[in-house]
Amino acid sequence: MILLADSGSTKTEWMCVSSETIRFTTIGLNPYFADEDTICMELREKMPQSLKAEQVEKVFFYGSGCGSAESKNVVRKGLQRVFTKSEITVETDLVGAAIACYGAGQGVVAILGTGMNIGYWNGKTVETPLPSLGYVLGDAGSGAVIGRRLLRAIYEQRVSQKIVESFQEEYHLEVPELLSRVYKQPRPNTFLAQFVPFAAKYRNEAAIQELLQTSYREFSDFYVKPVAKKYDVKEISIVGSLSVVFKEEIMQNLREVGVDLQKTIANPLDEIGSNFEQRKVL
Repeated sequence: MILLADSGSTKTEWMCVSSETIRFTTIGLNPYFADEDTICMELREKMPQSLKAEQVEKVFFYGSGCGSAESKNVVRKGLQRVFTKSEITVETDLVGAAIACYGAGQGVVAILGTGMNIGYWNGKTVETPLPSLGYVLGDAGSGAVIGRRLLRAIYEQRVSQKIVESFQEEYHLEVPELLSRVYKQPRPNTFLAQFVPFAAKYRNEAAIQELLQTSYREFSDFYVKPVAKKYDVKEISIVGSLSVVFKEEIMQNLREVGVDLQKTIANPLDEIGSNFEQRKVL
Protein backbone atom coordinates (compact mmCIF):
# COMPACT_ATOMS: atom_id res chain seq x y z
CA MET A 1 0.00 0.00 0.00
CA ILE A 2 1.30 3.45 -0.98
CA LEU A 3 0.17 6.56 0.90
CA LEU A 4 0.39 9.95 -0.81
CA ALA A 5 0.17 13.35 0.87
CA ASP A 6 -0.17 16.84 -0.59
CA SER A 7 0.48 19.32 2.20
CA GLY A 8 0.14 23.09 2.19
CA SER A 9 0.24 25.47 5.11
CA THR A 10 -3.54 25.25 5.60
CA LYS A 11 -4.32 21.55 5.12
CA THR A 12 -2.85 18.19 4.13
CA GLU A 13 -4.78 15.79 1.93
CA TRP A 14 -3.95 12.09 2.08
CA MET A 15 -4.80 9.26 -0.32
CA CYS A 16 -3.94 5.58 -0.56
CA VAL A 17 -2.93 4.15 -3.90
CA SER A 18 -4.29 0.62 -3.56
CA SER A 19 -7.31 -1.48 -4.43
CA GLU A 20 -9.30 0.43 -1.80
CA THR A 21 -9.43 4.23 -1.91
CA ILE A 22 -8.91 5.78 1.51
CA ARG A 23 -8.78 9.56 1.84
CA PHE A 24 -8.55 11.87 4.80
CA THR A 25 -7.46 15.39 5.72
CA THR A 26 -5.26 16.84 8.45
CA ILE A 27 -4.03 20.32 9.19
CA GLY A 28 -1.19 21.69 7.08
CA LEU A 29 2.07 20.03 8.17
CA ASN A 30 4.52 22.70 7.10
CA PRO A 31 7.61 22.06 9.29
CA TYR A 32 7.98 25.81 9.85
CA PHE A 33 4.76 25.64 11.86
CA ALA A 34 4.37 21.95 12.78
CA ASP A 35 7.03 20.02 14.69
CA GLU A 36 7.61 16.28 14.89
CA ASP A 37 5.17 15.83 17.80
CA THR A 38 2.42 17.79 16.05
CA ILE A 39 2.76 15.68 12.90
CA CYS A 40 2.60 12.45 14.88
CA MET A 41 -0.38 13.51 17.03
CA GLU A 42 -2.34 14.93 14.10
CA LEU A 43 -2.02 11.68 12.15
CA ARG A 44 -2.95 9.49 15.09
CA GLU A 45 -6.02 11.64 15.68
CA LYS A 46 -7.23 12.03 12.09
CA MET A 47 -6.16 8.81 10.36
CA PRO A 48 -9.24 6.63 9.70
CA GLN A 49 -9.45 3.25 11.42
CA SER A 50 -9.70 1.51 8.05
CA LEU A 51 -6.13 2.56 7.33
CA LYS A 52 -3.68 0.32 9.15
CA ALA A 53 -0.31 2.02 9.57
CA GLU A 54 1.56 -1.30 9.57
CA GLN A 55 0.18 -2.10 6.10
CA VAL A 56 1.61 1.05 4.52
CA GLU A 57 4.75 0.10 2.62
CA LYS A 58 5.69 3.54 1.27
CA VAL A 59 4.76 7.14 2.10
CA PHE A 60 5.33 9.95 -0.41
CA PHE A 61 4.87 13.31 1.31
CA TYR A 62 4.89 16.47 -0.82
CA GLY A 63 4.76 19.52 1.41
CA SER A 64 5.27 23.24 1.68
CA GLY A 65 8.27 24.24 3.77
CA CYS A 66 10.15 21.03 2.86
CA GLY A 67 12.90 22.63 0.82
CA SER A 68 15.84 21.95 3.14
CA ALA A 69 17.30 18.73 4.51
CA GLU A 70 16.55 19.91 8.04
CA SER A 71 12.86 20.59 7.38
CA LYS A 72 12.44 17.33 5.48
CA ASN A 73 13.94 15.51 8.44
CA VAL A 74 11.37 17.03 10.82
CA VAL A 75 8.54 15.69 8.67
CA ARG A 76 10.22 12.34 8.09
CA LYS A 77 10.71 11.73 11.81
CA GLY A 78 7.11 12.63 12.58
CA LEU A 79 5.83 10.28 9.87
CA GLN A 80 8.19 7.47 10.90
CA ARG A 81 6.72 7.46 14.40
CA VAL A 82 3.35 6.54 12.89
CA PHE A 83 4.36 4.48 9.86
CA THR A 84 7.10 2.49 11.58
CA LYS A 85 7.47 -0.11 8.82
CA SER A 86 7.27 2.27 5.86
CA GLU A 87 9.82 3.67 3.45
CA ILE A 88 9.26 7.42 3.65
CA THR A 89 10.02 10.02 0.99
CA VAL A 90 9.61 13.73 1.75
CA GLU A 91 9.77 16.30 -1.04
CA THR A 92 8.53 19.84 -1.57
CA ASP A 93 4.94 20.48 -2.60
CA LEU A 94 6.37 21.79 -5.86
CA VAL A 95 7.55 18.28 -6.73
CA GLY A 96 4.04 16.99 -6.10
CA ALA A 97 2.60 19.78 -8.25
CA ALA A 98 5.01 18.93 -11.06
CA ILE A 99 4.10 15.25 -10.95
CA ALA A 100 0.42 16.20 -11.07
CA CYS A 101 0.91 18.47 -14.09
CA TYR A 102 3.58 16.68 -16.11
CA GLY A 103 4.23 13.18 -14.80
CA ALA A 104 7.58 12.28 -16.34
CA GLY A 105 7.32 15.18 -18.81
CA GLN A 106 8.87 18.61 -18.47
CA GLY A 107 7.71 22.19 -17.92
CA VAL A 108 7.40 25.22 -15.66
CA VAL A 109 5.11 24.66 -12.70
CA ALA A 110 3.86 26.97 -9.96
CA ILE A 111 1.74 26.71 -6.83
CA LEU A 112 -0.81 29.35 -5.87
CA GLY A 113 -2.39 28.47 -2.56
CA THR A 114 -1.76 29.86 0.89
CA GLY A 115 1.79 30.40 -0.38
CA MET A 116 3.47 30.54 -3.78
CA ASN A 117 6.36 28.66 -5.35
CA ILE A 118 7.65 28.17 -8.87
CA GLY A 119 10.22 26.01 -10.64
CA TYR A 120 11.09 23.90 -13.68
CA TRP A 121 10.38 20.15 -13.68
CA ASN A 122 12.89 18.24 -15.81
CA GLY A 123 11.00 14.97 -15.48
CA LYS A 124 12.88 13.79 -12.40
CA THR A 125 13.60 16.79 -10.18
CA VAL A 126 12.46 20.38 -9.72
CA GLU A 127 14.93 23.15 -10.42
CA THR A 128 14.19 26.34 -8.46
CA PRO A 129 16.30 29.25 -9.71
CA LEU A 130 14.35 31.66 -7.49
CA PRO A 131 14.10 31.12 -3.73
CA SER A 132 10.78 30.72 -1.94
CA LEU A 133 10.81 33.62 0.53
CA GLY A 134 7.44 33.19 2.22
CA TYR A 135 4.51 35.54 2.59
CA VAL A 136 6.47 38.41 4.18
CA LEU A 137 9.21 38.72 1.55
CA GLY A 138 7.71 36.89 -1.45
CA ASP A 139 4.70 34.70 -2.33
CA ALA A 140 3.27 37.11 -4.94
CA GLY A 141 -0.26 36.09 -5.90
CA SER A 142 -0.68 33.75 -2.93
CA GLY A 143 -3.63 33.62 -0.58
CA ALA A 144 -1.60 35.03 2.29
CA VAL A 145 -0.41 38.02 0.29
CA ILE A 146 -3.83 38.76 -1.19
CA GLY A 147 -5.31 38.53 2.31
CA ARG A 148 -2.63 40.84 3.68
CA ARG A 149 -3.24 43.41 0.95
CA LEU A 150 -7.00 43.16 1.38
CA LEU A 151 -6.78 43.79 5.12
CA ARG A 152 -4.54 46.80 4.63
CA ALA A 153 -6.91 48.26 2.05
CA ILE A 154 -9.89 47.77 4.32
CA TYR A 155 -8.42 49.07 7.58
CA GLU A 156 -6.71 51.98 5.83
CA GLN A 157 -10.08 52.67 4.15
CA ARG A 158 -8.76 52.52 0.60
CA VAL A 159 -11.89 50.67 -0.46
CA SER A 160 -15.52 51.81 -0.56
CA GLN A 161 -17.53 52.10 2.62
CA LYS A 162 -19.78 49.35 1.31
CA ILE A 163 -16.87 46.90 1.29
CA VAL A 164 -15.69 47.99 4.75
CA GLU A 165 -19.16 47.47 6.21
CA SER A 166 -19.64 44.15 4.42
CA PHE A 167 -16.29 42.90 5.73
CA GLN A 168 -17.10 43.78 9.33
CA GLU A 169 -20.56 42.24 9.06
CA GLU A 170 -18.96 38.99 7.93
CA TYR A 171 -15.88 38.82 10.15
CA HIS A 172 -16.43 41.17 13.14
CA LEU A 173 -12.67 41.67 13.30
CA GLU A 174 -11.47 44.57 15.42
CA VAL A 175 -7.93 45.95 15.13
CA PRO A 176 -6.59 44.51 18.45
CA GLU A 177 -7.68 41.01 17.46
CA LEU A 178 -6.30 41.48 13.93
CA LEU A 179 -2.89 42.48 15.27
CA SER A 180 -2.88 39.61 17.74
CA ARG A 181 -3.68 37.07 15.03
CA VAL A 182 -0.98 38.40 12.71
CA TYR A 183 1.83 39.11 15.18
CA LYS A 184 1.28 36.90 18.23
CA GLN A 185 -0.57 33.75 17.26
CA PRO A 186 0.50 30.70 15.23
CA ARG A 187 -0.01 30.34 11.46
CA PRO A 188 -0.50 34.00 10.49
CA ASN A 189 -0.18 33.05 6.81
CA THR A 190 -3.19 30.73 7.09
CA PHE A 191 -5.12 33.42 8.95
CA LEU A 192 -4.45 35.93 6.17
CA ALA A 193 -5.35 33.48 3.41
CA GLN A 194 -8.82 32.88 4.84
CA PHE A 195 -9.95 36.26 3.44
CA VAL A 196 -9.44 35.24 -0.20
CA PRO A 197 -13.14 34.30 -0.65
CA PHE A 198 -14.08 37.86 0.33
CA ALA A 199 -11.68 39.25 -2.28
CA ALA A 200 -13.18 36.89 -4.86
CA LYS A 201 -16.71 37.96 -3.92
CA TYR A 202 -15.89 41.64 -4.56
CA ARG A 203 -13.38 41.13 -7.39
CA ASN A 204 -15.35 43.48 -9.69
CA GLU A 205 -14.98 46.41 -7.29
CA ALA A 206 -12.28 48.72 -8.64
CA ALA A 207 -10.10 48.70 -5.52
CA ILE A 208 -10.20 44.90 -5.19
CA GLN A 209 -9.54 44.37 -8.89
CA GLU A 210 -6.53 46.69 -8.65
CA LEU A 211 -5.26 44.66 -5.69
CA LEU A 212 -5.61 41.41 -7.65
CA GLN A 213 -4.01 42.83 -10.77
CA THR A 214 -1.05 44.10 -8.75
CA SER A 215 -0.60 40.68 -7.16
CA TYR A 216 -0.66 38.76 -10.44
CA ARG A 217 1.41 41.36 -12.27
CA GLU A 218 4.12 40.79 -9.66
CA PHE A 219 3.69 37.02 -9.94
CA SER A 220 4.11 37.22 -13.73
CA ASP A 221 6.86 39.86 -13.87
CA PHE A 222 9.02 38.81 -10.91
CA TYR A 223 8.62 35.03 -11.03
CA VAL A 224 7.12 33.56 -14.19
CA LYS A 225 8.96 35.74 -16.70
CA PRO A 226 12.54 35.05 -15.49
CA VAL A 227 11.92 31.31 -15.02
CA ALA A 228 10.29 30.97 -18.45
CA LYS A 229 13.16 32.89 -20.02
CA LYS A 230 15.81 30.79 -18.29
CA TYR A 231 14.33 27.54 -19.59
CA ASP A 232 13.14 28.96 -22.92
CA VAL A 233 9.50 27.95 -22.52
CA LYS A 234 6.25 29.78 -23.29
CA GLU A 235 3.81 27.86 -21.09
CA ILE A 236 3.19 27.28 -17.42
CA SER A 237 0.95 24.94 -15.41
CA ILE A 238 -0.33 26.05 -12.01
CA VAL A 239 -1.84 24.11 -9.12
CA GLY A 240 -3.71 25.36 -6.09
CA SER A 241 -7.16 26.78 -5.48
CA LEU A 242 -6.23 30.32 -6.49
CA SER A 243 -5.17 29.16 -9.95
CA VAL A 244 -8.83 28.41 -10.59
CA VAL A 245 -10.48 31.17 -8.55
CA PHE A 246 -8.44 33.97 -10.16
CA LYS A 247 -7.72 32.29 -13.49
CA GLU A 248 -8.87 35.32 -15.49
CA GLU A 249 -6.54 37.75 -13.69
CA ILE A 250 -3.66 35.27 -13.90
CA MET A 251 -4.08 34.66 -17.63
CA GLN A 252 -4.31 38.37 -18.35
CA ASN A 253 -0.99 39.10 -16.66
CA LEU A 254 0.75 36.02 -18.04
CA ARG A 255 -0.08 37.20 -21.55
CA GLU A 256 1.71 40.46 -20.79
CA VAL A 257 4.96 38.52 -20.33
CA GLY A 258 4.37 36.22 -23.31
CA VAL A 259 3.48 33.06 -21.39
CA ASP A 260 0.38 30.89 -21.91
CA LEU A 261 -1.47 29.12 -19.12
CA GLN A 262 -1.35 25.44 -20.07
CA LYS A 263 -3.19 23.81 -17.18
CA THR A 264 -4.71 24.64 -13.79
CA ILE A 265 -5.40 22.04 -11.10
CA ALA A 266 -7.19 23.07 -7.92
CA ASN A 267 -6.42 19.83 -6.09
CA PRO A 268 -3.35 17.98 -7.40
CA LEU A 269 -3.64 14.82 -5.28
CA ASP A 270 -5.86 12.93 -7.74
CA GLU A 271 -3.44 13.64 -10.58
CA ILE A 272 -0.46 12.65 -8.44
CA GLY A 273 -2.19 9.37 -7.62
CA SER A 274 -3.09 8.76 -11.26
CA ASN A 275 0.49 9.28 -12.38
CA PHE A 276 1.71 6.87 -9.70
CA GLU A 277 -0.78 4.23 -10.77
CA GLN A 278 0.19 4.65 -14.43
CA ARG A 279 3.89 4.61 -13.47
CA LYS A 280 4.47 8.04 -15.01
CA VAL A 281 6.86 8.90 -12.20
CA LEU A 282 10.11 7.23 -11.19
